[in-house]
Amino acid sequence: MTEQVDVKARTSDGESGGLRLRLARVFTELLAPSVVGVICPVAVGALSDAHAWRGAGLGLLGAVFAIGLPYAYIAWLIRTGGATDRHVSRREDRPKVLVAVLICLAAGISVLVLLGAPPLLVCLLASEVLLVLACLVISKFWKISMHSAVAAGTAAALVVALGPWALLAGIAVVAVSWGRVVLRDHTSAQVTAGAALGAVVLSLLAFVK
Repeated sequence: MTEQVDVKARTSDGESGGLRLRLARVFTELLAPSVVGVICPVAVGALSDAHAWRGAGLGLLGAVFAIGLPYAYIAWLIRTGGATDRHVSRREDRPKVLVAVLICLAAGISVLVLLGAPPLLVCLLASEVLLVLACLVISKFWKISMHSAVAAGTAAALVVALGPWALLAGIAVVAVSWGRVVLRDHTSAQVTAGAALGAVVLSLLAFVK
């Protein structure tokens, strides 16, 4: 009887652990920088332009430079052995990726300025430059969480653009941070630092608005 109870307990623990891992993977994929990083500029562009559709289009263009091109580069790195996965899990692979992101952001900012994009959208990409620079420096010696940094930065930007109710986006920050720790891709300190860095840097947009 005792053995049966022990087996059931182990099975229950295994099922619980499996569910946690599945949820962690879902949060990691749904709230990855490649997803969140597209939503933010589109929303900010639409909300800060006199013509919402034009602003959304410019925001999408900004996302191409901030997210699309860098992830195309990451895909190329994976094919050529320069990176292991699209989340750039190895810290030593990050510098070259982050430098590429900086180049793409600089190009994106230039294009948006030439097209007369809303100042808040341009400053969003400029703030992302600061965030990437900080992550580049930190990644030289510590694996700060980019997932948490981008999620928290997006939440901060949405609060600036939409108002206090956008603080609900903080739920997404907690979810993705939890997921990264459960998957053992980061420690609690790394996701906390990433979230704090992203929130602080992107909160600078409040001074623009």
